[in-house]
Amino acid sequence: MSRPREQSRGRSLRVQSRPRGSHSPFPQDLATEADIFIHPDESIAAELSLGGDLRDEEEIDLQEEDILRAQEDDATERIAERRWWRKPSPWWFICIIPFATIARAATQAPRVEIFIQLVCDAYKPIRAVDHGTFSSPASDRWKLCSSDPIIQAEVAKLSLAMAISTGVLGCLTTAWWGSLSDRHGRIKVLGWAISGLFIEQVIMVFVFKFSKFLPGGYWLLVVASTISGVTGGLNAVSATIHAYISDCTEPTARSRFFSLFLGLVFVGFAVGPTLGSMLIGATTDPISVFYAASFLYLIYVLVVCGVVPESLTASSMAESRKIYKESQGFISSTQVKFSPFAWFDWLFGFLRPLALLLPGGAREPDSGSRRRDWGLPLLAAAYGFGIALRGDITYEYQYMSLAFGWGSQQLGYFTSILSATRAIHLTLFLPLIAKLFQPKSGAQLPHGDNDPRRSDSDTSSSRTPSQVKFSPTSATPHVPTFDLTLARVSIFIEIIGFVLMASAPNGYLFTAYSVISSLGIGFSPAINSVASALYTQNGGKELGKLFGALGVVQTISSQVLGPFLYGVTYMKTVATVPTAIFIVSVVALTIAFLLLVPIRLQEPRISHVDDTENLGSRHRGLEDMSALEHTPLLGEQGTNRRGRR
Repeated sequence: MSRPREQSRGRSLRVQSRPRGSHSPFPQDLATEADIFIHPDESIAAELSLGGDLRDEEEIDLQEEDILRAQEDDATERIAERRWWRKPSPWWFICIIPFATIARAATQAPRVEIFIQLVCDAYKPIRAVDHGTFSSPASDRWKLCSSDPIIQAEVAKLSLAMAISTGVLGCLTTAWWGSLSDRHGRIKVLGWAISGLFIEQVIMVFVFKFSKFLPGGYWLLVVASTISGVTGGLNAVSATIHAYISDCTEPTARSRFFSLFLGLVFVGFAVGPTLGSMLIGATTDPISVFYAASFLYLIYVLVVCGVVPESLTASSMAESRKIYKESQGFISSTQVKFSPFAWFDWLFGFLRPLALLLPGGAREPDSGSRRRDWGLPLLAAAYGFGIALRGDITYEYQYMSLAFGWGSQQLGYFTSILSATRAIHLTLFLPLIAKLFQPKSGAQLPHGDNDPRRSDSDTSSSRTPSQVKFSPTSATPHVPTFDLTLARVSIFIEIIGFVLMASAPNGYLFTAYSVISSLGIGFSPAINSVASALYTQNGGKELGKLFGALGVVQTISSQVLGPFLYGVTYMKTVATVPTAIFIVSVVALTIAFLLLVPIRLQEPRISHVDDTENLGSRHRGLEDMSALEHTPLLGEQGTNRRGRR
């Protein structure tokens, strides 16, 4: 053969970056298609090759697999023999994450006050006084600086630069860090990512203390955000921790640990701002929160790098490195050398998953004909407009300091109230609403006779398509139309909340209206459910790719476009109409609501089909009918395609 096979069938499925026709979301160009015909896919090429070569290669592959399997088994046995503090376990990060999120959440509100103080020192040095007395909202200097449109605009410019640098670099590097963790271990990547967050806090303290003597002054804070973005930031930390938990748990237990992890994240974000406000009240200095956060991040780094054991075995990492090296060599051999667009493809390669969101073909439930379905791209666009609101939090803090004279203490309590409201709504109210108001599906399970405990062989051999019937007493699966309604209602609640926030005359009403707006937090989980239903009803199977594409939408919208839109708006309107950021939010939410209106979901149903066209597909579905006696025919989202045919 012209080149040996790259890997066995089991390992080849793990090479995600290999540009094969069955996996790439993009159409192949002519040169690539020609190369596929010249150098066929490995399974086809093997059939066309000499039988002796094929047998030799298969023997080599089997030997390699046996060696790797033996090494993996030995490593697993050695890990099982370790003491508990040397074993990888999800409980390591379950115990650590509340302190990490507290450190992050506690600095959100004081960050804005630090920015205002630094800019005020630079623009009004004559009026500058000691930093320690600045944090009092009643001080004349605070009123002077927080109400100055020039200073507010400059703070917005600084916040925008920091957000864009972190967001763009995070988009470009997070996937790379995730791949690196497969090859060199989760702990090493986590150590680098958390170190970046620690360095960000240290630079914040350093610039605050010595900005008058540093070249560039407070603009050196952009260096801190750049370092955080290059090291992956919070995205890399979250993704790697999720991978670590997946490595240490059985598939049946992962959802429990992920739910516990998410719940503790909410606890940290609810408690952190309050603790930060209490610390500021005790020290009368907002920078004290950054001292505490830096200390917590330092402990975080030391514990992760020195105490938490690695979840991947040496043989697993070696296999990942081998697969990565082979895939990179294949990609290099298929690319046009010295292509002027190679850098463009590398730079914007993270956008490749978005091709999955393009309009697909959906089968009409009655006629069986296919039509172009715009539901998924409309949903993704609505999700982008809705999630962009995350980019306005810094400018909301600035508005509250401008309109109500709030300092870090008040902003911290405000943040804790909203975080607690969202957590309670997600964990208590939404499940109760779903239980009370979610309609039951009309989908019914097939049955062939009165005994549901028939053997598998009898079930699969005796039933014919004409004998398939459906019981009205069968289990009722989840109805995705309820989630679509929930998404629309959540968007509508947020619209009302932001309209009221723009007209709030004081801080108390503003907080109350913000609580109303936070009840729209059900938008994100509802959108995820609807997206999976739309994707599967169009024939999609790989939900991991779908949520990866939605993750790209979330990152671009909430970390790049959202901060840019709100930052520019606040800079241009703070002197005239500071509430313009809420108007932008209302417009974005209205667009998201309008994009959700035309989306339609097929009701999960299973109808008796007698026509010849669908008989073959229905007969193929009867081969595994025995499994249907124990599990619902429709999945959680009610989107099994056999039911639609």
